[in-house]
Amino acid sequence: IVYEEENVWKAVAVISGAEAVMGTSLHVRIMSFVFHKPRVTWCAAGKKHAAFLRLWDATDAPNCITLKDTWSTLSKYVGSVPEISQEKTREAYEKSVKLYMQSFEKWSNLLNK
Repeated sequence: IVYEEENVWKAVAVISGAEAVMGTSLHVRIMSFVFHKPRVTWCAAGKKHAAFLRLWDATDAPNCITLKDTWSTLSKYVGSVPEISQEKTREAYEKSVKLYMQSFEKWSNLLNK
């Protein structure tokens, strides 16, 4: 499915039910991570994508790729013994949630000033 909707809730719903997600948007990448979906992101190794990948995403998740590398990257997620599982994604996600919750009070208090 090629999805061009600009409604954020509809986009999140599509990602949550997807088998795999391909896109150029960092927000799509983040939502794919949150829902533990196999994901490829077409991007130059720009700062915002690279920072998210380095700080939050799973260590075995693919970095920015080019269009020609799409199938070879996606194929690492399939088969009886995939090269890339979602186990490291689950671990990275749990770590992210834990760090977020540890700092929630500090950051949310800044909004009340």
